[in-house]
Amino acid sequence: MEKFGQKLRDLRTQRGLTLRQLAEMLGVHFTHLNNIEHGRKRPSTDLILKVAQAFNVSTEQLMTDNEVTVGRAEHTRLDTQALVVGYAMSRLDYDYLIARHFSTWGQAYAEATQALDRPPTTFKNLRDEFDPVHPNSRRGWHQRPLRLDRQKVLEELKEVSNEALLELIDRILRREDEVTAEAIESLAAVNRVAHNVAERLLTGRRAEEFFLRHVYELIQVEPANLIDLRQAGCGYDFSVNNQAEWAIEIKGMKQAQGNILFTDREWMEARLRQDNYWLVVVGNIATQPSPRIIRNPHAVLPSYSTYRQSIVVEWHSKVSVDG
Repeated sequence: MEKFGQKLRDLRTQRGLTLRQLAEMLGVHFTHLNNIEHGRKRPSTDLILKVAQAFNVSTEQLMTDNEVTVGRAEHTRLDTQALVVGYAMSRLDYDYLIARHFSTWGQAYAEATQALDRPPTTFKNLRDEFDPVHPNSRRGWHQRPLRLDRQKVLEELKEVSNEALLELIDRILRREDEVTAEAIESLAAVNRVAHNVAERLLTGRRAEEFFLRHVYELIQVEPANLIDLRQAGCGYDFSVNNQAEWAIEIKGMKQAQGNILFTDREWMEARLRQDNYWLVVVGNIATQPSPRIIRNPHAVLPSYSTYRQSIVVEWHSKVSVDG
């Protein structure tokens, strides 16, 4: 079985996977997989089938002398689509199941497996990877730093509305590849100028949790009167039932001072709403959180703009004025 082990190692390195990552995808211990790669143990029939499925090759190619390589462009596309699905599962949590008309995660994983030819464990593991930066009940892999391709998905999709994200998922799972090609290609183009977005989002999440625990003492609003708009993409995180003109945006910092980022939508909302735009900045978030309230940040804070390419969601409708 040395040839199988060598082919397995070649396929793994072509995909840029570590031994541990592939072991998690296949549902085996990495030491067992290491022994197989080095010809010290024989793979089971079930493992051979899982490897063939994971790399989209035939079992014959794995077990014969024929050279086997991964179609890199095709696998990059499928891998990126799988990343988006795992991200959506984590961010939307049970709303994902409701939207897909499922009652269990097993059903959701099975649908994604059938559409994208990846093992169910791929989607569970991806969901777990994204969990630490989303406000759900799972801790996920909170001690594992996110790789650049994961950070790219986080950065590009964080301002996309839930409705638009679910539409993208539907198109991906229906394999409408021409429709989703531009978005998927943009997400797959990882550059090294990553803004450590995972750490930034986690800091933001902790700041939001601090705000929710202390909302009354901070802005004298009862928690029951808050309207959560964090996934609405409207340029702020919360509004208030009896103060419709108020917009509340939460930002976090690891230290007592540092830089904070606004999206263009957030900054324009701050400009339009003036004193009705409340910025809550929570510094020292990991040690001794310290909040500061800034009203009308557009006027109060010095700022500068930067520009980058990103995914923009457009909704198209056909309309007629005849009859």
